[in-house]
Formats: sequence, C-alpha cells, structure tokens
Amino acid sequence: MTILLNNHGYDNETWRREISRQLPELPVKVFGEPIDPKEVVYAMVWNHPAGDLNRYPNLKAIFSLGAGAEHFAADTSLPDVPVILLADPAVARDMAAHALYWVLTFHRRYADYRSQQKDRIWHRKQIVPTREFRVGVIGLGRIGTEVVSRIRDFGYAVSGWDRTMRQIEGIACYSGADSLPEFLNRNDVVINALPLSPKTRHFMDGKIFSAMPPGAFFINISRGAVVHDESLLDVLDRGHLAGAALDAFAQEPLPADHRFWSHPHVFVTPHMSGATFAASAAAVIANNVRRLERGLDVFPVFDRAAGY
Repeated sequence: MTILLNNHGYDNETWRREISRQLPELPVKVFGEPIDPKEVVYAMVWNHPAGDLNRYPNLKAIFSLGAGAEHFAADTSLPDVPVILLADPAVARDMAAHALYWVLTFHRRYADYRSQQKDRIWHRKQIVPTREFRVGVIGLGRIGTEVVSRIRDFGYAVSGWDRTMRQIEGIACYSGADSLPEFLNRNDVVINALPLSPKTRHFMDGKIFSAMPPGAFFINISRGAVVHDESLLDVLDRGHLAGAALDAFAQEPLPADHRFWSHPHVFVTPHMSGATFAASAAAVIANNVRRLERGLDVFPVFDRAAGY
C-alpha cells in the first residue's frame, strides 16, 4: 500500500517527511516518481492533473492538502471514492487572527495614524466602544464559525449569515436571501468567509456592497472569485465603502497592473491569511486515514453536488 503525494510541486519533500512521520507504515511516492498504480491506496493532492486519479484501481480515498475545494469541483473525472477536505484547526485560527487584525485596524483607525505619522500629526481619532462596533461574517462553515467566535471573544458585536440557519452561542445568526439586506445594513465591517462554488462565484457584487451602510469596510479571507472586482472598485471609488482588506484574488499572483495595488482604500496581502503548515495538516490527514482503516466516518467530505 502506497500514498501518492502531489502538492502541486510545492515543497513535496516537507510533506513527504511529515506524512511519513505520521503514517510510517505507508510508503509515500511523489507524483512523477516511478510507481505501480495498483499500489496506490490514498492520494494526497492539491491541484492534481485532471483525470490522473483514475489510473489507480485500488484508490480508497483522496485527501486535499489545502483549504478550499475548487480544484476538485473543476475535475469532473474524479473517481468514485471519498474526497476528504483539509480541516486543520491551525489554519482556521490563523485566518481568524487575520480577520481580527483588520477589524482592529478599521475600528481603531490604525491606517489613519500611520498616515498622520508621516506628517508628525498628533491627533486622536474618535471611535465607538468595542461593543458598539458591528462585525458581520458571511459564510458560517468551519472558517466562518472560528472567525465569529474569535471576534466575539474580543468583545465586538458580531453577527453571521449563511444560506442555511446556524446556531452559534453569543452570535446573532441570519439565514436565507430575504434576511441578507438587513444583515448587511447592520454591520460596520463585513467579512467574506464563503467557500468558492458555482453558486458563490461573484456573490459579493454591487448589490451586496451597496446594501452595506455608507462608510463600512470589507474584508475578504475567502477565494478571490467570490468577489466581483469591478463592483468593489466602484463602491470604493464612489466612497460608499471606506476600505477593503483583500487576501485572495481571482488571479494570483495579482497582476501588477490591477487597480487593487494602487487604490488608496485597498489593502492587499498575498493570500497569506491561512497558510497550510505540513506538520499540523499531516496529523489531521493521518487521523482521517486511521478512521477510514477502522471503518469510521471522516470529516469533512467533499460534497460533489454542492461543489464544496
């Protein structure tokens, strides 16, 4: 029995070392190395070539080496085996910390103070108390739930919206299309944590941004294609939104001529809010492998119909 490994050619040796440490009984072969297709029982991949996974007749399951599922949704040739997504708590915590940083930055006006420093201006900005600064999170899956929980614990007035009703202690939860305008209008900051799927592509569009109150801020920690770039630029140009912190983009690296780079109210980070670390992720994956071998349920399993 062998594990097929392919992290899209990025740092495969680190992944091999960490997976071998967690599952020493299973040899790990990096994609491209000589391998007998009949030996492969598990594939641990990210952006793997479409169609290749059908070459392994004894494949039991496919594991994702990163957050997100769009590369699986795009591959209509996936074999009929479970596809297990990566639910590393360390990634969720990092993404929540990133979101909290920008909530603090927008609430406490830190960008303004940075500008004042250049001109040696000593002037305190007026802000509302933390409990009155309203933060909304769109998408209450694993990441969104971690985000609302961390920001709630920091004392902010937090609410969340999802397509289906969720219940999270201490969080005002909204659901369904009818409640979305009310949810958007009540928040000073809106954080996008929706997964990318056919239904969420360009979900954050002009209608969504216009429903947010004037002077509000937007934070994207999800996939870039969930956001309609031109609609966001439009509300920023008109001054309807006061700023946006963007960590993921439809095209990465972000093209040098994209307006996000130079826009005075856009803060760009290079998709670093939730980096995957092989050591912690390999432990999560290995636990699911052991559960599969014992006939137990694994989590989270890719929903092919939903696309995530």
